[in-house]
Amino acid sequence: MEEEERFDLGHTVKKVIVIGVAAGLIFIGFIALMTLIGIVIAIPLLKKAYGMMTSDSGDSCSHEKHKIKCPICKAKAKFYGEKIE
Repeated sequence: MEEEERFDLGHTVKKVIVIGVAAGLIFIGFIALMTLIGIVIAIPLLKKAYGMMTSDSGDSCSHEKHKIKCPICKAKAKFYGEKIE
């Protein structure tokens, strides 16, 4: 006698749930990796921006080639060269 192949609904549902959880964890890992890369890129840029906005010397502007609102000059300006003294 040949055995008839039966469809086991419980086993199939279990496989679908495991595959869904694995796909969700992979997606969460991908989002976490992109966030980590973004933070690694953003920290040096934030340090540079903070250094540009806070001037160490009293009267001279220490900005290089950036268009920003200079706190010393109190105006928007484009700076192309080195520090002028």
